[in-house]
Amino acid sequence: MTTTPWIAYETLQPDEVRRLPRRIRGRLAEGAGEGDEWVVIHAPGPVTRMVDRLNQLGGVRADLIRWGTPADMDRLLAWLAPDPSDVKQALEFDNLAARLKYLADTPILTSKQIHRAYGVAQRNTSEPASRWKKEGRTFAVRLGRRDLYPAFQFLDGVPRNVVRDVLAALPADMTAWQTALWFASGNGWLDGDEPQQRLEEGERLVEAARRLSEPACG
Repeated sequence: MTTTPWIAYETLQPDEVRRLPRRIRGRLAEGAGEGDEWVVIHAPGPVTRMVDRLNQLGGVRADLIRWGTPADMDRLLAWLAPDPSDVKQALEFDNLAARLKYLADTPILTSKQIHRAYGVAQRNTSEPASRWKKEGRTFAVRLGRRDLYPAFQFLDGVPRNVVRDVLAALPADMTAWQTALWFASGNGWLDGDEPQQRLEEGERLVEAARRLSEPACG
């Protein structure tokens, strides 16, 4: 017994592509390359949402391969399947995409790289990075099972003192990812600059961090 697939498709031949209505070719040909496949899809239900999701997934694919884990891929595959109204799944994807974009845009160090730069003799490559994190001298974002340290925190192989002061001034309930995004976002107390761009202005940077704990007015 042959089972009819839920999504049926047929690859078009070059002469069939040329016979497509001009409106369709105009919308789909933008960015098309030599040898690209043209496919007609039929499904007993809307597939546009899934196609949109696949396009979003393609946007994070390279970063996921570099930084992600099998569990991350499982979450993304699960995100493709549910009802489009599943807000929780969509939010999970958006969070992961934002984190992968951050890692793509920001120089990152692993604990092993920090270990090598610091020049310690001990074999435990998680040191001294894990100790510095416990002491509040640095922070690390976590993806999968790995701690990843934004490189701007270090100078000549050791943590900058200003990072410790800023971390102490930020609200205690901020997550590591919230901290990372705060450092990488424009800040009104710093004339719109990112805090990680003003590391030489210690007092002003600490004051900007302290302002986050103030209750919003208005």
